[in-house]
Amino acid sequence: MNILVVGIGLIGGSVCKTLKKKCNYTIHGCDIDETVLKSAMNEGVIDGIGKMEDGIYDICIVCLHQRAAQVCMKQALPFLKKGSILMDMCGLKGQMVLEFTNACRILGISYVGTHPMAGRERSGYAVSIPDLFENANFIITPTYGTNNEAVEKVSLLAKEMGFGKIVLTTPHRHDDMIAYTSQLAHIVSSAYVKDDCMDDAVSFSGGSFQDMTRVATMDEKMWSSLFMDNRLLLLHHLELLIAHLSEYRMALETQDEMALQLLIADGRRVQEENVRKRRKDIEEKEKSCNELDKG
Repeated sequence: MNILVVGIGLIGGSVCKTLKKKCNYTIHGCDIDETVLKSAMNEGVIDGIGKMEDGIYDICIVCLHQRAAQVCMKQALPFLKKGSILMDMCGLKGQMVLEFTNACRILGISYVGTHPMAGRERSGYAVSIPDLFENANFIITPTYGTNNEAVEKVSLLAKEMGFGKIVLTTPHRHDDMIAYTSQLAHIVSSAYVKDDCMDDAVSFSGGSFQDMTRVATMDEKMWSSLFMDNRLLLLHHLELLIAHLSEYRMALETQDEMALQLLIADGRRVQEENVRKRRKDIEEKEKSCNELDKG
């Protein structure tokens, strides 16, 4: 199988390195930075350099920021190989999935929207690694008109790459969950570090401080575009967070220790229920694997 990876940054570079390490496919790379392509070639991460317009690839994996990815894919659509799969790994899905599913189907191509739930604090090919996706979740967002065989092929490829769990969901559900689990966390981290105590925080910090500040080093151009393109869903979760924070502030302002205890206890209850659910899912998965082994 011939695979083209478009955008050899953190995600694209890790895709290439993972495929080379775990699979036996021909991997070509495409990037506007020739230095990156030369490095990937010299390191044996890719077998060659190409572009989607070449029309020879069985799968094109687009690993660009969402806005750039849409422009790139639209330009290349007429040239893609008939019967091939076009997939993206953008952080948002939404309307993009609907548009490209229909456009590709007309041209005899299968489009599959995906999102690998993995990353690092820094970006770029230099920090890409071959085990970035190990046991990570892999989100696939099929919609009306999505080719089921293409979804199955993409799922199998993800498993070959080492992803732990394949999750199928709708494009809207994906964007709603990403607004909560990722984008909101980045906003909180960015706001949290803007405090007078930040100058000497390292001398007094532990694990909780590191967890809260880790993603504040995000790339402003990429993340601002993601925030804006998912604005309505992100605003919904941001307003909920502000409302809950206001409850804690009110309890402190009124010196209502009982109210504060109830708020903390409620947060603990929610988290403990979430932990129990995750443990149950893991146990069920292990049980299923054991039954398969016995069979």
